[in-house]
Amino acid sequence: MNGGTARLGAARGRLGAPGVRAASGATAACWRRAPRPTAAAAARSARARVVSFKSDPDAAPPAAAVAVAAAPLAPRPAAPNLLPTAGGVVAPRDAGVQLACSEPTYGLRLTYSRAGRPLAGCDRIIARIGHSGWSNTADVELTPSPADPDLFEGAHGIPASQLANPAHAEVQVVFRGVGAGGRECWDNNGGHDWQLSVELAQEGLVLPAERAGPMRALVSSLLLRLDALAAAGLLTAEQFASLRNQAWAQDFALVRAYQTVRDVADDSAVASLLLSRFNFLRRPGLHVVHVASEMVPVAKVGGLGDVVTGLAKAHQQSGILSEVILPKYDCIAYAAIQELRPLRSIEVAFDGRRVATRVWSGVVEGLPVTFLEPSNGMFWRRQFYGAPDDLERFMFFARAALEWLLASGKQPDVLHLHDWQSAAVAPLLAEEFRGRGLTQPRCVFTIHNIAFQGWMTPPLLSKVGLDPDRMARPDAMLDDSRPGFAPGSHDCSLLRGAIAFSDRVTTVSPTYAREVFLPEFGMGAQAILSRHRHKFSGILNGIDNDNWCPEADPFLPAHFSAADRAGKEDCKRLLLEELGLPYTTPNWVLQRQSGGQHQQLQLQQLQQHADQGNGNGNGNGAAARPGRPLLAVVSRLTEQKGLPLIEHGIKTALARGAQVVVLGAASEPDVQRRWEDMARDHGSGPDARIVLRYDEGLAHRIYAAADAILVPSFFEPCGLTQLIALRYGTIPIVNRTGGLADTVRDVADGGVPENARNGFVLNGREEARVQVAVDRAMDAFLDANEWWRGELVARAMAQDWSWSRSAADYLSLYRGAL
Repeated sequence: MNGGTARLGAARGRLGAPGVRAASGATAACWRRAPRPTAAAAARSARARVVSFKSDPDAAPPAAAVAVAAAPLAPRPAAPNLLPTAGGVVAPRDAGVQLACSEPTYGLRLTYSRAGRPLAGCDRIIARIGHSGWSNTADVELTPSPADPDLFEGAHGIPASQLANPAHAEVQVVFRGVGAGGRECWDNNGGHDWQLSVELAQEGLVLPAERAGPMRALVSSLLLRLDALAAAGLLTAEQFASLRNQAWAQDFALVRAYQTVRDVADDSAVASLLLSRFNFLRRPGLHVVHVASEMVPVAKVGGLGDVVTGLAKAHQQSGILSEVILPKYDCIAYAAIQELRPLRSIEVAFDGRRVATRVWSGVVEGLPVTFLEPSNGMFWRRQFYGAPDDLERFMFFARAALEWLLASGKQPDVLHLHDWQSAAVAPLLAEEFRGRGLTQPRCVFTIHNIAFQGWMTPPLLSKVGLDPDRMARPDAMLDDSRPGFAPGSHDCSLLRGAIAFSDRVTTVSPTYAREVFLPEFGMGAQAILSRHRHKFSGILNGIDNDNWCPEADPFLPAHFSAADRAGKEDCKRLLLEELGLPYTTPNWVLQRQSGGQHQQLQLQQLQQHADQGNGNGNGNGAAARPGRPLLAVVSRLTEQKGLPLIEHGIKTALARGAQVVVLGAASEPDVQRRWEDMARDHGSGPDARIVLRYDEGLAHRIYAAADAILVPSFFEPCGLTQLIALRYGTIPIVNRTGGLADTVRDVADGGVPENARNGFVLNGREEARVQVAVDRAMDAFLDANEWWRGELVARAMAQDWSWSRSAADYLSLYRGAL
């Protein structure tokens, strides 16, 4: 965070009590143990523990800071003669004595100093407070301090009953300011929000709960070790279930005990220690298992893997037990898996045989992951997709996932399925596995791209144990509405089965959720979606701010933030050097469109600074002309992505004197050859580079270096490209469709607030439309460069596209499905 220190404190006491405060200094702590409580009420009157965190551990604490403190309050005395109410107050009626106990509340005290921060010119400061991934939000107007005109203070209470786990609180805060003329602006800590995490220990103390990766990884490691202990027969089913409840509730004593034996190989010793911390009183939280074919960083083809990891991590941070089940491909990134170990083998019925399947566990991005490896080599193909038997492979995977859940004794609340690859879970659960004892889970199915449906002939369903006669019906998997329909043809789809048998169905943006009911976008699924419209909704994807962070991205040669953007220009210079493109800008000719006619505009060469920098001053105090704009394309090269518009947009940008960098790969040989021809035509001179492969590190560097990014998709369910670009201050040029329409608003759109205008939008599939949009972006960069580099880039980077809000929407959806 720039301009101040975010101090997050945890304390116990009454709201407004003098002891509830935020301490200054990096990770400073002071606390006193409370007297041993004699009752639950006494336990809630313990003394304070105060902890402070800073974004820069080496920086000295500033004079003014943002501070947030949390304190579970002692139960407050009720008014005389108060009877029991829904709010949790209990008072026995007696003529002489009245006793009352209200529910515990986490009290927040907030302090915001506007000096040197984005809200410096605002007269009113409002704190927007949420918890558990931005659920139950509230706005609290802060009061100016009489002692300091720049200091604003306030308080808010969060009832423990609102928390999934009352012993663990995750609080998020951002600040809104109102200035002259009602103009609003926001301070969201550079896109990170202010986060406060505390847990209630058995001794009645409130302690800091470590939210960083190591703590998440520790809990995930514990959960997987419990799986191994149960598989070895060292835990009874009751012990296993209760210890898992304690683990995902982050029970203080249990987690800390496991930390001491994490590397101990003797399972009996580990089981003995964990059972000594056995606690029946921990209430279980929500348990969600994602069944998916992708998960970054171990298995990624498109955006599906980003969504699985990002959503599961966001929910994990809010106290939900999030697990992932994934095929054990032979081509996964094994280096990204910690503590990979075999658990046991199970048998999975498939195509009249029983296939021995080895179950593995590991920790990925702090999440517990189960990997399924069939002995018949179904996932030993050196590729994730593209095999001729993909349908059989992923139907087997769906059945194996359910067999493992049944064998392990787990009863998750929600099975979250992703695209057709895990869609068979829903009909299999309904038709077979509920009857075999897997009674608890409800199914949520997310359509990431409705163009991929898993089409098949009905007889193929029998391989996985589904009755073709029952499934080949319009109310199940059969689509008899398509042109050319004939019984026995490829008119059953796994996607239709998941829609029919799931409890909730989502797609990845609100606009796409409307578009899929149209023939142009629905790909034949409009009828079954209409039949299940009551359980269908669109929830916008987010991005993982930990993985996409320009302030700390390990792939970048320089770092930057919304407040200090100098590193972005360094990234541009170094990327151009990496790709062999010139960074200096001698005289060059721009093609400027005026009145429908192109005219030559010769720019006079400026006196350059000694380093001939792109866009630098001339050394004599004169303002420098902007350097050449850098337009990027980072995309799969498929028809969906608007290939004709991408090609025309590139040619338009090059004609305007811009430089262009393309990173992508095509799955179709004809498309790949066409782009190889383009690379030969445009990618060898000083103007463009076309890299026809996927390179994760290079993608990060392109996002950081580019001035603008072109995303003219014909349809786009959500799209992560534009969200990542905004995070890195790269301005998107997009088509108005799907999630692009939900996230990018044109800089000239007077119908939205100014702080929401973040890009350039075209509407349609004609080449002329992308040409106009690219021309507008080039004009803005060249003629209003100070506004572009200052206000527009800062605005884009300040917008919050993290998973926090979307995760809260999914949490509400899960609860609605139960």
